[in-house]
Amino acid sequence: SQNDTPTQLANLKLTPVINAGAGNYAHPTQALLDFFTIYEHFDGDIQGKKVAIVGDIANSRVASSDIRLFTRMGLDVHLVASDELLPDTSLPTHQSIEEIIDDINIIISLRAQIERHQNSDSDYSKFASYCITKELIQDRDILLMHPGPVIRNIDISDEMLEDSRCKVLTQVNNGVFIRMAILKLLLLDSKCLKN
Repeated sequence: SQNDTPTQLANLKLTPVINAGAGNYAHPTQALLDFFTIYEHFDGDIQGKKVAIVGDIANSRVASSDIRLFTRMGLDVHLVASDELLPDTSLPTHQSIEEIIDDINIIISLRAQIERHQNSDSDYSKFASYCITKELIQDRDILLMHPGPVIRNIDISDEMLEDSRCKVLTQVNNGVFIRMAILKLLLLDSKCLKN
């Protein structure tokens, strides 16, 4: 749950450390697989593509890592949430996805992180206004992603989860490849680089 746990472990210098998600700040392997999914989908033509990250952004380690990576790689990142779900940011923010739905190429929907909310009375139903539905997307050519687990009909509707524009399962597959590559780099390639 602590943001600095991977750093503390790495500082012990006992073994390489892969940050597989820490606190609400970092999930770098998820950001890599999200970026790879976008890159693959657009055949590398990603410069200026507009990404809307939607939902509980302030409490999401995925959003935090996606924002850092995507902006470095030339994606135009917009945040969609109510004020209490937004981090301090210089990025464009919007209260609803409808404000920018005609201008975006990619939606990354997020799970409500109610376990990280100060108010113990929080429940998932208040996040349903950010649900990505067929009525919202209509026939727009928008790539739909989610880091999982998806709360059905709160984050993304059942109908959109079955839609060909939804790439959640592609993200899962790409996660295997990305994490294999990271392990290979640490376990095999680093030996070759030292020799």
